[in-house]
Amino acid sequence: MSALRRYLLPVFAAFIALAIGIALGAGILQQAEGGDDSGSLRAANESLRDQLAADRDERVLGQAWSDALAPSLLAGRLTGAQITIVALPGVSETSVAATRQAIEDAGGSTAMVVTVAAEVLDSAKKTYVSSVADSSLAGADGVTAPTEDDVYPRFGTVLARAYVGTNDDTRYDATAVKIDSELQGAKLVTVDNAPLRRGSLVVVLASGAHGGDEVTTAANVIASDLVAALARAGDAVVVATPATGRASGGILAELAKDRDVARLPVSTTNAGTSSSGLVTAVYALASALAGRPGDFGVVDGEPVLPPGVQVAPK
Repeated sequence: MSALRRYLLPVFAAFIALAIGIALGAGILQQAEGGDDSGSLRAANESLRDQLAADRDERVLGQAWSDALAPSLLAGRLTGAQITIVALPGVSETSVAATRQAIEDAGGSTAMVVTVAAEVLDSAKKTYVSSVADSSLAGADGVTAPTEDDVYPRFGTVLARAYVGTNDDTRYDATAVKIDSELQGAKLVTVDNAPLRRGSLVVVLASGAHGGDEVTTAANVIASDLVAALARAGDAVVVATPATGRASGGILAELAKDRDVARLPVSTTNAGTSSSGLVTAVYALASALAGRPGDFGVVDGEPVLPPGVQVAPK
């Protein structure tokens, strides 16, 4: 993602400069002392076009290298692991498919893909979410959930029990089947297939939604409650977002405030689901499983890579 930012910033700046140059050429410069500076403007614009083309080609080549190297970098990182993918609202099917491929390249298996409905993160639907959590818990043997006042931690416990296990117990048992029936029946989640096992590791894919408005902030606070519940139920979790996920009001910013999450095996990355981003996510998940969770991708404007990946000296 750091490379992507490095490419995009000059492109953005070049577009701004090009727009300014055109505006000046159409106005002030041509009016100054009756002069015609169109020759220098053409040269400047041609230079900008060359820069844009060079940036584009460099970006395309960089992506090609990432695509080519990713499988070898991923090989063996998650050998034999069963992984549940949880896709939060706003995540594309393309991102989910790319994540599945990365898990396969790393030697793991996707146990299931659980897509969470937008209603779950909508605080206006809190009463409905609470009622579904209560009905899911009724008759669910051995499930200890927070009190009814803690609606989203309670729902997170239900979600985790249905779809996440530990290395010692990933059975898709009667309790998981019962809860899954409740959640899918209420249209709060969809599952891509009939699961055979629960994943002991979890990849949470989230959007980069951020900002100070109440709706976005509330949704990301709710999402952080769900992440905490998934981490308590499984062996390790990675939360992957686009670059803006770590911005103020984003889900990664909310997770950083949660002291409970800080004590859990949760890694984060804001490197997206490009080839390099998925390598980061897989390494971050493996690091959390090894007891070394962390925040990776771009943190405070600097690239932070997971353990096992070295940055070449400048």
